[in-house]
Amino acid sequence: MKIRTPVIGLFLIVLLSGAFFTGTGSAEAISGKAGSIEGFGKLTWGITVEQAEKAYPDLYFGVYEMVNRKEEPVKIFYRSASPEKIDGVVFESYEYWFQGDRFSRVKASLHSKIGPRTLVTRAEASWDQMVEYLRRKYGEPKERRTDYATEYLVVVKEMRWEVGGVFIHLKYKGPENVNEDQLTFEMGK
Repeated sequence: MKIRTPVIGLFLIVLLSGAFFTGTGSAEAISGKAGSIEGFGKLTWGITVEQAEKAYPDLYFGVYEMVNRKEEPVKIFYRSASPEKIDGVVFESYEYWFQGDRFSRVKASLHSKIGPRTLVTRAEASWDQMVEYLRRKYGEPKERRTDYATEYLVVVKEMRWEVGGVFIHLKYKGPENVNEDQLTFEMGK
């Protein structure tokens, strides 16, 4: 009696798992020598827009932002691909900032709704996960701040790290007038 391997079933499982996980890759800091941060995702600090478009073909121009009136505006680009993960946290959008046509900053955002049965939102739970990840990777933050609207409701939590000339800023902003909170992660030179 021969035992046949269900090759077709195995093939379908591999094919479907690839379809489910496409676009949810990992996006992290590029580590350099002595723990320095050389960039983010596939982009190193200081590369041009043209080089970034080769690394991310789905990168497209979004807006200009005036940061300093004495300098040219920052060009902010977005990606149309599925969001990537940072230590398992899926951010909805990523902004890639170019100052003087050079990559200088990345900003990731996650919004979540607060409903009648929501005790902890996705953004708030992701704050805890990101804080643990950043502490594990870069140590204790250089700055931290928590502002309360009332004794029990946290409105804004912020932490900031500095690693070899690169800043990392994590911010959770609770709901104000709408039932939505936000988690932002920024890293740049």
